[in-house]
Amino acid sequence: MYNEKSKEIIRVSLIGNPNTGKTTLFNKLTGNAQYVGNWPGVTVEKKEGYIRNSFFPIKVTDLPGVYSLSPFSPEEVITRNFILENKTDLVVNILDATNLERNLYLTMQVLELGKPVIVALNMCDILKRRGKIIDFCALEDLLGTPVVPISAAKNIGIDELKKKILEFKKNNKRKIFKYNQDVESKLSKIKDVLINANVKLANNRFILVKILEYDSLIISSLNLKLEDIKKIDEIRGNQNEIKYEEHITSERYKKSSGICKKSVSDVSDIQKAKISRKIDKIVTGKYTSMPIFLAIMFIIFYISFGPLGSFCHDIAEKVIDSGIKHPVEILLEQLKLNNVLSSFVIAIVTGVGEVFAFLPQILLLLGLLSVLEDSGYMARSAFIMDKIMRKIGLSGKAFVPLLMGFGCSVPAILSTRILNNEKEKKLTIFLIPFMSCGAKIPVYLVFLNALFPEKKALMMFSIYLLGILVAVLVSFFFRKIVKPKESPMIMELPDYKWPSIHNLYLHLWDQTKDFLEHVGITILGSSIVIWFLQSFDQNMRFIEDNSKSLLATLGNIIAPIFSFSGFANWKSSVALITGLFAKEAIISTMSIVYGADGMNLDEAIVSNFTKSSAISMIIFILLYPPCVSALAAFKREAGNLSSLLAFVLNTSIALILSAVIFNLVNLF
Repeated sequence: MYNEKSKEIIRVSLIGNPNTGKTTLFNKLTGNAQYVGNWPGVTVEKKEGYIRNSFFPIKVTDLPGVYSLSPFSPEEVITRNFILENKTDLVVNILDATNLERNLYLTMQVLELGKPVIVALNMCDILKRRGKIIDFCALEDLLGTPVVPISAAKNIGIDELKKKILEFKKNNKRKIFKYNQDVESKLSKIKDVLINANVKLANNRFILVKILEYDSLIISSLNLKLEDIKKIDEIRGNQNEIKYEEHITSERYKKSSGICKKSVSDVSDIQKAKISRKIDKIVTGKYTSMPIFLAIMFIIFYISFGPLGSFCHDIAEKVIDSGIKHPVEILLEQLKLNNVLSSFVIAIVTGVGEVFAFLPQILLLLGLLSVLEDSGYMARSAFIMDKIMRKIGLSGKAFVPLLMGFGCSVPAILSTRILNNEKEKKLTIFLIPFMSCGAKIPVYLVFLNALFPEKKALMMFSIYLLGILVAVLVSFFFRKIVKPKESPMIMELPDYKWPSIHNLYLHLWDQTKDFLEHVGITILGSSIVIWFLQSFDQNMRFIEDNSKSLLATLGNIIAPIFSFSGFANWKSSVALITGLFAKEAIISTMSIVYGADGMNLDEAIVSNFTKSSAISMIIFILLYPPCVSALAAFKREAGNLSSLLAFVLNTSIALILSAVIFNLVNLF
């Protein structure tokens, strides 16, 4: 690892709009030499890494994607503070060449920050295919800073960008864009006030502009005296007559438009530029968007849990049985270990192995979702769902945490910090547990493989839809109590493009590591606890009949609660308890308690569940409280009373709906 204390280190910050390929560029520059964490005090992801094969260390920080440097979100505040606090030597501004005018608005602000800037113009190859071309020399002259054309996804121009980074000290001049005479006069007067007040950033044009716009965070950070603030108020004048923020914003867009007209020209085949728009007329159409969205989701579920997904699961299961479980059993017989130790080892291998067998199907689902995101469709799905979100009392921003809830509830709950309205944030947190997290997938599949092998894809699709439907109904109920205020959502739809194999690999590798760590720690730990509780009685004697165990005693106390839901037996009850620690633990628990009877999990489910009771238990698992990690995040973000209310609400809805559906299925 490079030494950060080296005097020769160059600190580079990547800044750009969302969906400009910034993260792809970061991965290309740093490779595996990168580190992921959170920014201090917030849950916004922080990525840092080093450019390898350079003459001296170049530390790269991937700043959060932002549309501007106004203080409307934690990402925007983090990005601008990082640069203003002198934590970077060079700013690399990534622009989407296919949407240059929109991206240049941020560039106008970046150039005012007072740091050397290199503009990395991404997706130039896509722009060329559309029938347009950029005069890079003209653009460089107009911006007054180096411009490097790249294609991060295809690894084009990356070496040239690295070269420019190494030479940045020779190219540290920046063009200062002038506003109209009135604005420039007031900026000059504000500068004089700051100089007289001995403010270090008095010469920083970005600071001066923000003070004129009356950016409260910037003004408070300067620790100005009351008399200086009064002078600034006098300079700014009556804001009812002149709103400088709107005026400056308009000026920046005009300059961006002018730069585009002078540097971008059309060539042949203009029709290519309209392909994305034509597709969007269908994909995001008023009457076609939702059927297409549901069809795409169903196809993904069919691939993941249909014949292909089942084949992958069967292969993984055979590998685990023949390559791990069976050899372990033979080894234990040869070693002739006592019953207690043999039982312990077999329980651990069975519990962990059953969960691990579902990894291929989980990766298949996540991989297909990653392809959708990389292609540009996932942003369209957010746009499509935004219309529905507003009908249930939430803004489009709330869709982002809810979408993350299909992966894991913990980061989804923490990501609600992007919501500015506290009531909207709480309502969104209440709905996240109804989004079926990835940890529940193996649990559903255990039941579906045993009892519904021909209808797995349709059943999985229906399970996810049911969770969404319940969330919608809960939202309708709570919005009358909470009455959240809707906030606007700014959304930019990226162009359609072929997904990147490299990005897909990185995404799946991260998911695999997370899964293995989870299995290795949580599932292993819960398997040990379950084995102990089901192998010993109240007198701490090792027993062969687990119906007399500590676990059975606990399960029999809880089982009557599920009488109306069709699975009132102690083995199912204890599995649901361990599911509060980790949903995958339901499988390992069932494997151990039923395995003691000499049955594998499929045989146990067929013998102990009817189709109606299996459906009922699946619904209960879908709707009952999330794992303790998610509950802790819930408590942290919403408070003790709200987290307790959510626990009671989830449990009640799960019990009522599972009982209703169990009896309806039996009836019909």
